[in-house]
Amino acid sequence: MRLIEIFQSIQGEGPAMGRPATFVRLAGCNLSCQGCDTDGKSSFQISLSDLAGRVRGRKVVITGGEPTMQMEQLCQLIELLHDRGKEIDIESNGTNPIPGRTLDLIHYAVISPKRGSQFHLDYWRTKENAHIKFVLGKAPWCWTSDFLQPMLPALNKERVWIMAYGTDMDMQGAREAWDLAMQMGVNYSDRLHIRLCRR
Repeated sequence: MRLIEIFQSIQGEGPAMGRPATFVRLAGCNLSCQGCDTDGKSSFQISLSDLAGRVRGRKVVITGGEPTMQMEQLCQLIELLHDRGKEIDIESNGTNPIPGRTLDLIHYAVISPKRGSQFHLDYWRTKENAHIKFVLGKAPWCWTSDFLQPMLPALNKERVWIMAYGTDMDMQGAREAWDLAMQMGVNYSDRLHIRLCRR
């Protein structure tokens, strides 16, 4: 499996915000988003058993890149981690549906669709463990209230999150994201890891 890094941290965003976890950052992506925090990072090959052996604690977050670019090995890794009693979250752009048998082993599937991409909203909105996280900002792939408002009636508001795009500690767009979440009656997500440690 192609891995960029594995590290211990506290989840800074989304439904598991504030919880300690092992983060497994897989290589490869099918999108090229301006300002991507993993673009160009080097990767290395690792066996599934070695990777699973490096996971500490109960909670693990599989992220990327786009983890579903290595779908076959991803499904094997999730099954292996589940068999070892891990609580598994995954972060994805939603362009590749995860097979139902594997998705059932995941605690939170945090889907962050990029505007203009071919994400499968109709698939994800029916999955009870899928949370849809829309990133608000000025980048071409980010969302605005005008694009989000028409989509909201089809979604479960309890599983929708609005988060500001930003890599600076002051998170200048946070207030706008907060106000929009309040207006739409959905969840607000901060980026604690950016505010506190820039990871």
